[in-house]
Amino acid sequence: VIRLSAATQELPRSIVCNVHGVNPKFLDIGWKVQEQQQQGCQTFTKGAYYIGKMVWSKGYKELLQLLSKNQEQLAGFQLDLYGSGEDSEEVKHAAKKLRLTVNVYPGRDHADPQFLG
Repeated sequence: VIRLSAATQELPRSIVCNVHGVNPKFLDIGWKVQEQQQQGCQTFTKGAYYIGKMVWSKGYKELLQLLSKNQEQLAGFQLDLYGSGEDSEEVKHAAKKLRLTVNVYPGRDHADPQFLG
């Protein structure tokens, strides 16, 4: 079994093989955003978001701890987490327990028009 990330589940006889490179559609998006910026358009108005498999090993615990520790400085800060994974419900519960302004959504593609401004 070839795993694309060490954060995925360990399986017998599996190896981690990170695939490097950039999908051309992301480059196209970058060129589009650059063109919009050059025309004076605001291209990012959504606060902050994170897209990734929702498993604790991807750093969600550390992210929530940092947000919790710095809530005063981050007043009004909005964070959307997009990810599907075996820890999704636990991440959502932990954010709620810490009273963080975090929205948790199912996973989406990085090139989803929702993220393009």
